[in-house]
Amino acid sequence: MILDGKVALVTGGGRGIGRGIALALAKAGAGVVILERDAETGPRSVAEIEALDGRALVHTGSVRERSDCEAAVAGARAEFGGVDILVNNAQQVPMGSLDDCSDADMYAAWESGALAAFRLMQLCHPMMRERGGGAIVNLASGAGTVGVAGLGAYAVAKEGIRALTKVAMLEWGVDNIRVNTICPWAENDYWHGLSDEQRAARIRNNPLRRIGEPERDVGGLVVFLASDAGSYVTGQTIHVDGGNMGFR
Repeated sequence: MILDGKVALVTGGGRGIGRGIALALAKAGAGVVILERDAETGPRSVAEIEALDGRALVHTGSVRERSDCEAAVAGARAEFGGVDILVNNAQQVPMGSLDDCSDADMYAAWESGALAAFRLMQLCHPMMRERGGGAIVNLASGAGTVGVAGLGAYAVAKEGIRALTKVAMLEWGVDNIRVNTICPWAENDYWHGLSDEQRAARIRNNPLRRIGEPERDVGGLVVFLASDAGSYVTGQTIHVDGGNMGFR
């Protein structure tokens, strides 16, 4: 239980990669607060954690609303005493070419991505400082670091998150707060919309010939970065993708 006594706030922890991260953190001993807009999946993740004798609570709301971010952080303080680990996972993914991308698409990606991460980092910073330090893990994407056609708005938001990570690393290191970015390639809603043929083609192009598992592959890395084992790692962008970006 290497995170015993720690408290983690995970956005979008009701499904997919966010759920996997929440479960991995809980199994490592952390109390988990989930901020999730889906009123069904958030409580479901909490129930899974509690079934493992873990501690968890959910705040149903959107990361695009500052008031919901504030309420989730306040709930973490009231229930668990504060936040030691912040995982900015939630993100809307507008699809379409740059020619078809609307202002609304760009706003949706930005507000749910870089702006939401900024708000939650700013809200959690005082508590982490009070508690002697902390770890922030922001999720970005190869869509930004390498580029993927048809995901322009998403890529812009994700690259903004990487810039935010680097600045926070410089400004908050003195408070013993480590800030890193991970870029996962793992099971999520996107994969569920593919045909068997499309799924197989993407797997063939991955050096490890498989899709990442949210809890083991992505959650395991988050646990490492949040634990004492990762205490000298900060300001990094880590692709947890089975080498997938090497094929681009």
